[in-house]
Amino acid sequence: MKMIKANRDRDLIAQTIFKCGEFAYELDKDFLTLPDFLRYTPICTGCCDENDNIYLATRDRERPIVVVDSNGNYIRDFGKNLFQFIHSVFVTNHGTLLCADSNTHVIRELTTDGELIRDFGNYNKPSDSGYDAGIWRDMHRMGNMIPMNLPFQKDWCFIESIKTIKRAAPPFNRPTCAVETSKGDIFVSDGYANCALHKFSNDGSLLNTWGEPGMGPGKFFVMHSLWLDKKDRIWVADREGNSIQVFTDDGELIAYCSEGLYQPSEIWADDQYIYVGERGGITIFDYDVNVVAQLGFYMSSLMTHGFCGDSKGNLYIMTLSDALPYSLLKLKRL
Repeated sequence: MKMIKANRDRDLIAQTIFKCGEFAYELDKDFLTLPDFLRYTPICTGCCDENDNIYLATRDRERPIVVVDSNGNYIRDFGKNLFQFIHSVFVTNHGTLLCADSNTHVIRELTTDGELIRDFGNYNKPSDSGYDAGIWRDMHRMGNMIPMNLPFQKDWCFIESIKTIKRAAPPFNRPTCAVETSKGDIFVSDGYANCALHKFSNDGSLLNTWGEPGMGPGKFFVMHSLWLDKKDRIWVADREGNSIQVFTDDGELIAYCSEGLYQPSEIWADDQYIYVGERGGITIFDYDVNVVAQLGFYMSSLMTHGFCGDSKGNLYIMTLSDALPYSLLKLKRL
């Protein structure tokens, strides 16, 4: 009898490559090095600064923002007592952070040392979009559509609540993301319990709001994130609406894509391309708003909740996993 031993270091020597046309990336699942107290912390999103340090938004209320260097090494954390449910982080042109706190209905601007500068919105006061967070339990109790012997289903509850949104309301009701244009204007996706895209001046004045509930051009179902390209066009990722929409900074709809996507979750752009992180893949657009590459496959490991890139063309995927240590995946550009 022959006794066979496979290689215990198989995950260190094997390569995983995602490739489409000229775009090729090697997956590095062990990129992130964290201390033990953060190892299994879910990471929802992140953003790189000019030095390629990554500011990660986590679901640890003691350490809601964690900073790592370009090699994935832990530098510091901050933000304790500032967030109930941080959902995004964005590095502004003047080196501050814009962070969406969905559960307190505000966008918080911080220094990179964690000092609160100001809030956009009314803290703990949601606007009236018609949203009913308890609709699933009401339907369950009444026996309408939902079997009464079914245990509580968080994801099903979320989808049924989103269906109750009746109108685009003022800022905010569970905002999801905030970004800044080259001119200093700030755009906010008000997407978890609202269907509105808001534009603010840098002094915090509301300039414009648009959107309506539903699925289709100009409508928003779950506006999960947004990004600005170098032309200051707004790219919106509607996750459960399974679409990408592109607007001018005045609200004119330029383009709409809803075919061949895996639920777009977050967007990042460099000077050449716009990259869309999805639940299972990445779709890459050029600046003429054409799809030039698509990576991944249905239910692949590229299960994106958050997404960003660095100055070297590497991409980062935040999986929001609390069951695996791989909450941040690096895709190294080849």
